[in-house]
Amino acid sequence: MLRNFLKTAFRNLWKHKLFTFINIFGLASGMLVCMLAMIDIKGAFDYDTFHPHADRTYRILTDVTTTNNDKQGFATSPLPLAETIKRQYAFVDRATRVIRNYSDFTANRKQLPVVYSAVDPDFFTLFGFQLAKGQAAIAPRTAVLTPKTAARFFGTANPIGKRIDHPELGALTIAGILAEPPAKTHLNFDVLISTATLSGSDWNQLRTNWKQYTQGYTYISLKPGTPADALTSVLPTLAAQVTKGLHFANEKGYTFRSQPLATLSPSREELMLGTYEPSLGKLETEMIVGLLTLLLASFNYINLTLARSLSRAREVGIRKVAGALRWQLMGQFMAESAILSMLGLGLAYGMLQLVKPMPFVQQWLIGGVQWEQDVRVWIVFIIFSLITGMLAGLLPARVLSGFQPAQVLRSQTGLRVLRGISLRKSLIVVQFSISLIAMIALLGMARQQHFMGTTNYGFQRDNVLIVPLNGADPVRLTTEINQLAGVEKLTATSDLFGENGGRWEMIRRQRATGDLARAHIYATDANRIQVAGLTVLAGQNMPVSMGDSASRFVLINEEAVRAFQLKEPGAAVGQTLWLNDSTEVQIAGVLKDFHFSTMARKIEPLVLRYEPNTFRYLNVKIGGGKPEETRATIAQIWKRLNPYEPFAGVWYDDFLRNRHNHTDDISFMGLLIGFALSIACLGLLGMVTYTTQLRTKEVGIRKVMGARIDQVIWLLSWDFLKLLLIAGAIALPIGYLATSFFLMSFAYHISVGVGMLGACFGTMLLLGGLTIGWRTYRTALTNPTDSLRSE
Repeated sequence: MLRNFLKTAFRNLWKHKLFTFINIFGLASGMLVCMLAMIDIKGAFDYDTFHPHADRTYRILTDVTTTNNDKQGFATSPLPLAETIKRQYAFVDRATRVIRNYSDFTANRKQLPVVYSAVDPDFFTLFGFQLAKGQAAIAPRTAVLTPKTAARFFGTANPIGKRIDHPELGALTIAGILAEPPAKTHLNFDVLISTATLSGSDWNQLRTNWKQYTQGYTYISLKPGTPADALTSVLPTLAAQVTKGLHFANEKGYTFRSQPLATLSPSREELMLGTYEPSLGKLETEMIVGLLTLLLASFNYINLTLARSLSRAREVGIRKVAGALRWQLMGQFMAESAILSMLGLGLAYGMLQLVKPMPFVQQWLIGGVQWEQDVRVWIVFIIFSLITGMLAGLLPARVLSGFQPAQVLRSQTGLRVLRGISLRKSLIVVQFSISLIAMIALLGMARQQHFMGTTNYGFQRDNVLIVPLNGADPVRLTTEINQLAGVEKLTATSDLFGENGGRWEMIRRQRATGDLARAHIYATDANRIQVAGLTVLAGQNMPVSMGDSASRFVLINEEAVRAFQLKEPGAAVGQTLWLNDSTEVQIAGVLKDFHFSTMARKIEPLVLRYEPNTFRYLNVKIGGGKPEETRATIAQIWKRLNPYEPFAGVWYDDFLRNRHNHTDDISFMGLLIGFALSIACLGLLGMVTYTTQLRTKEVGIRKVMGARIDQVIWLLSWDFLKLLLIAGAIALPIGYLATSFFLMSFAYHISVGVGMLGACFGTMLLLGGLTIGWRTYRTALTNPTDSLRSE
C-alpha cells in the first residue's frame, strides 16, 4: 500500500512540474528560516553545558524593592556575599565573584579595548574553562588571556610571562592562555585577572559594602548530594541578616534568590545588568518569523492543490467508483505532501550552505553552534519537515477525498469563506499583505540607518582622517604629521563624535551639595574646536598648553548649561564643577549643541577636557585637492614609527556610514523578504497558470468573436489584480503603524511618508503584475484553432 502511494505520488508530482517546483521552493524557503531558528535555539540551550557539575552550580540574584514598592531583579549581588556564604554554610563547596569591566590595555606596543573580569581562585575550578598553556590567574598582578586576545596583541608569539598594562591596575604578568570553550557561555571576557590584584581604598570599601549590589556577580556550587532547597531556604535569612541596619537612598531593601546555571540560558526574565545569554523572547521571535514564512509556503500548497480540485475530483470519483475508501485517498494526498516536504528539506539544506557564511547568520544565529554532526538535530529536522508536509496537505486531502462523483459534473472548485471571495483568493491576499508589511518595515529600517550615517551631526566630517593610536606615541606621531603640507590641523581625542558618546561621569556644581548631574566626558585638546568646526557661544577655547594646568579648564555644551542650572551660556563661563567629587574644573567656554552621540539618543550634557593619558585617536583635517595622497603619506609615517602595527586610518565620512549602516543585517532581512515575495509570486503564478488553462477555450471563442489581445489580458488579469489591491489596502496602514512604532525608539528619525509607502506598494504591484501579465499574455497569444480543436 505504502509503495503504491509513493509511486503514484511521484508520478503525479512529475506530471505537474511547475506546481511541484513552486511548492518545493516555497517549503524550502520557510524551512530554511525555521532551520536557522532551531539551530540558534539548540545553541541557546547548549550555553555553559561544558562546566563541571552545572546541575549544582548557581548564580545569586538580587531582588530589589524600591521606595515605590516596585520590584526589579538584578543579575549582580554585593561583593561580600561570596566569602560570607561560603564561610557561614557548610553545604557550599565553592564560591567566586566575577567583576566585569571594560577598558584599554597596552601590550606589545598596542593599545586595544578589552573586556576584562576580576575573578577569585575558585573561578577556575567552579567553571570548566580549560587552560591551553600556562597557569590560572590566582597570584596578584597576573592575567589570563583568551586565544583571540592573545592573537590581537601578540600574533603567533608566545605571550606567557610577558606583561600587559592597564592605566589603573598597572603592569600585569600573563600567566596563561585559555583554550577555546567547546560551547558558548554567558560569561563574555577577553582577559581574566585575579581579584588579589585589586587594591586601594575604593576596592576595600566595595568588598565589604552590602549596600552596593551592582558591581559584580556571585556564583556558588553546592557539595554533592546537597538539595537545592538547602540554598533556597537560607538566602532570604542571609539577606535580612546583612541588610539589618542599612539605610538605602532609593530602595527599601533587597533579598537574594538562586538561579541554576543549567537553566540560565535562554533567559526567562529580564534582569538588570544581565549577562550575554540569549533571551527566550529572541528565540520565540526567530521561530515565529520562520513559521510565518513556512505558513506562506503552506498557503501555496493549499492554494495550488485546491485550484486543481476539478481534475483531482475526477481522479477521486474514479477511485471511489473502483472501491477506494476515504482514508486511502487521504493517504495518497498526504504521501504527496510528505514527499514535497522531504524534497523541500533537501533544498533548504543546500540554501543553508549558501547563507551560512553571511556575517549576520554567523554572529546572531548559528555561529559557534555544533549541529551538523549532531544526529538529534537531523532527527528534529526530518520530523519537523514531515509534520509540516502533513499539516500543509491535511486540508486539501480532506477536501479532495470528500468529493463525490456527482460533484465532478457541477465543477465545484472553490470554498467560500466570505461572500464573493474564495479560500484560495483569501490566502493570496494574506501572502501579499505579509510580504508588503515586511517590505515597508525593512525599507524604514534601511532609510533610518542611512539617515544616521549621512545626516548633519553639527560637526565637520569631510576630509577628516581618523587614525587609531593603538598604543602609538601620540606626541611623536602628531609632530611628524603636522609637518605635511596637506594637513591643516590635527587633534587628539579619547572617543569619536557620532559613536556611543564618551565615558559617563557624575558632576556636581558644589562638592558638598547634592545637586548631581550626569555628563559625557571627552578627553581632547584645544585643536578639537577647529578640526570639528564647533561653535563657541560664550567664553573661549580651552588652553593650548600641554601641561597639567590645561586639564583644569573644560568646555561644555548648551545642554550641560541647562542640566547644571547655569542659566545661560554667558553666565556659565568661569563657573566651577566637581568631577566625581574629587576634581575641580573651571568652565572656559560653552559650545553650541551638536550630535556627539548616536541619533538614537537626545543631545545630552557634554564636557570636553584635556586628558592626554586617555587619548586613543588622532583626527587629521586635510586640505588641498589631493586628500588620498596625504593619507598615503600619513600611512608611510605610521609604518616607519609603528612597523608592527597595521595602519587603520579611515575617513570620518566612511566611519559614520559604516557605523550606522548595518549592511549585513539589512541584506539578511532583505533575503527573508525576498523569500516571502518569491513564495507569494510563485503561488500567484501557479494560480494564474491553472486558471488560464481552464479558460483557454473561452479565450479562443473571444478571439474568434473579435476580442483584442489587450482585452483578453485585462479580462484574465483583473480578478488577480483586485487581490493585490486588497492586500495593499490591508498592509499599508499596518506597515505604517509598525514602522512608525519602530522609529519611535530613535530620538531623531525619518518619517514614514506617502512616497515610502507608495514605493513599497508599487514594487509589490509591479512584481505581482508582471507575474500575472506574463502568464496571461502567453494565454492571450494562443491560436484559437488549437484551443477549439478538441473538447
